[in-house]
Amino acid sequence: MNEKIPWKRLAQIIVVMGCLCVWLLIGYGDCLRKDDSLTAMWETEGLTSETDETEREIGQTPPQDVDGYYLLSTKEDFRWFISTKMDPHSNVRLVNDLILNDTEGWENWADTLPENGYGSIPSYYGHFDGNGHALIGYCTPYGSWLSSLFMILEEGAKVTDLTIRESLFVTTYEDCAYEEENGETNVITSAALCFANYGVIENCKVQAKVVGAWDAAGIAGINYGQMKNCRFTGSVEAGTDRSTEAPENTYTKHSMFAGGICRSNYGSIQNCVNEGKVTLGAISDTFYVHDFAAGGISGRNAEEGSIEDCQNMGDVSGVQLAGGIVGASWGSIYKCQNSGKVHIEQIVRDHAETLVSAGICASNGGTVDTCVNSGAVTISQKRLSFVTPIYGVACNTVNPGKGTIENSFYLAGTAEQIYPQRGVRELSSEEMPWYAAYFSGVKRLEHEDFMDFLGVIPYDPETQDDNGNYVHLGFGPAEDVEYEVAVGDNLWKIARQFFGDGRYYQNLEWANPKLEEGVLLPGMKITVPHRDLAVVRRYDEEGFGWAFCGLSSGEMFPTRYVLSKPIDWYYGSMDFAAAAGLNTLWPKTPDAAESEDIRIFYRMDVNPDGDFFADRWPQVQESIKKSAAAYWGNSVDTFNFDCFTLDNGENLYCYSFVVYKKEEKLVCQTAYRLSENMLVEYIGIQPLKPHWHIGESHDVMLRVPYMAAFVDTRAELEEAQFDSETFYGRENWEFPQLHNPFAIALAFDKEANCSPYMLFTGAQ
Repeated sequence: MNEKIPWKRLAQIIVVMGCLCVWLLIGYGDCLRKDDSLTAMWETEGLTSETDETEREIGQTPPQDVDGYYLLSTKEDFRWFISTKMDPHSNVRLVNDLILNDTEGWENWADTLPENGYGSIPSYYGHFDGNGHALIGYCTPYGSWLSSLFMILEEGAKVTDLTIRESLFVTTYEDCAYEEENGETNVITSAALCFANYGVIENCKVQAKVVGAWDAAGIAGINYGQMKNCRFTGSVEAGTDRSTEAPENTYTKHSMFAGGICRSNYGSIQNCVNEGKVTLGAISDTFYVHDFAAGGISGRNAEEGSIEDCQNMGDVSGVQLAGGIVGASWGSIYKCQNSGKVHIEQIVRDHAETLVSAGICASNGGTVDTCVNSGAVTISQKRLSFVTPIYGVACNTVNPGKGTIENSFYLAGTAEQIYPQRGVRELSSEEMPWYAAYFSGVKRLEHEDFMDFLGVIPYDPETQDDNGNYVHLGFGPAEDVEYEVAVGDNLWKIARQFFGDGRYYQNLEWANPKLEEGVLLPGMKITVPHRDLAVVRRYDEEGFGWAFCGLSSGEMFPTRYVLSKPIDWYYGSMDFAAAAGLNTLWPKTPDAAESEDIRIFYRMDVNPDGDFFADRWPQVQESIKKSAAAYWGNSVDTFNFDCFTLDNGENLYCYSFVVYKKEEKLVCQTAYRLSENMLVEYIGIQPLKPHWHIGESHDVMLRVPYMAAFVDTRAELEEAQFDSETFYGRENWEFPQLHNPFAIALAFDKEANCSPYMLFTGAQ
């Protein structure tokens, strides 16, 4: 989203609304008293600053120093500075702290205005040198859209070494709404120092309460210039307008942002710190704003924006996207740290929305490099997700071709991150100290530090981690069995009885070393072991799935994020008859899988029959083979059957086979989950050229069981999603609840059109 400053439009509207006369009355900041009378606004009696005994009339030009800077030492000097009498190119310097109001109860000024209200400077081109001093007790008057000390810091302008303390900045829809050039309704961003910065803001500190009807930021609304060595403390409250009724026939901007340092960054932010609490709520439903992003440093970081060496220590909370540093980013985030709490509180809306909470950036379409999060990352969900979309560092689900993370870390226990990511490592509290070497650039996480493969390995203490790098598969009998060898037994036959396939006879040799001598006699007692295996997860995955609306009527919907896929894969549909009732996964690039023509078909649906394979898996295998012969005759071969046990007690039924076509081979892998809540089926097809060896590793062989095992079957479906009567290939197929993989393989056309779905994550 490109943002433009509508100053010409604003000026026209203000003229039309009669605000020009208001400016003339208040003189861009002449004293506004509680009685709001003309006498009070224009009185010229000497008012004395508590920090200086020099009396000066309102509007009188202050003295200059040898550098030509006007010296501000009293409230009257400050009124001159914000009045029309001041040339906006003037350079000024604070001589001492200026107490602009008695600050007792300053945080409640929105309810009871202080004695003195001050206006804002529309455009400033000079240098405001705070000289290490503070403006204390600044408050803008109601009835004015001028809501910051400066509205625009123009190119070449500078504000340095300034502190703003115990001050209140508020915008309301009634006072600050305007119409953009494209006709959209917007509200001026509430910010302490400026609405838009094209210049330099350096060594500035703000301790204030900033309240925005819509957008809000601690220091600057929009930054196009440079912000260096700045710090915000206090609070930022955005999206506070809950009651305004939208005008008829109005269009509203679709995104809303809040940040501790700035709302949106198009420039450079360096070495800035936020200690304030940043909160972004959802405005009135009468305005259709559907993207909300909050960040400790900036709500939004544009493609040309960079945020470097910044730190957030304040709590960040929102309703959709929240990040410790940035809510949504297309730009660069480098060497940043977050220790504040990041939280999403889901609200009930009449449309589906994605929630993401992340330690650094909630929606990353740019780069996150050398960042660390040690703050808690949480989400409170009422709907939409069983697998919580929480990320220790950043989420790359939008623009995955652009969004990258490198050399970044998060503290174990702070974020319940489900999906592994390249460039991100979880560290225990004992490991955190050695992060300093990576943060300083002495070391970096390199490519070899990440798992780039799927593989099945023994489940041992090294693979029993808590960070989800492995999917546990139980194999064989539920526990070790002592078996007495019968007449006619051999290792292949025993292995098939207990493991589902004779090719697993090595498990018997592993548990019974004496069998390696080739001795198997009737009456001999051997151990048939239970085997625990682990599927090694690849990095760079994302959750996806359904996102039906939860309406205010109370009608519920299936959950989002019940599935997992590689981030460099599409999900969508494939256009050929046999795929009816199935969605499709496929690689975006040839590098994403061993074959760019791989297709994985999947479906989740209601399952009134429960586990209809239980206690009859051997008979199921024979039925499947008969169906294969009916469709392919002798052209199908190399069957492998497996039945695994998942940690939740469900069975994962898998079988693979090879189809020989005239000009290619098809390696096919099928996996089923038949839980009480849900039926899950995956059918993977990977075309191979004739000379490829079947024994070689094939991505589909590992992907399909792994993806099926990862589905969260806690999601309860209330009604069937597909009509199984329409499924292709029901003839010569015993299981009408399931698709016929042999009919699908027969009709499969890798050239058929694939249409990807959009994975919506908001604010992008």
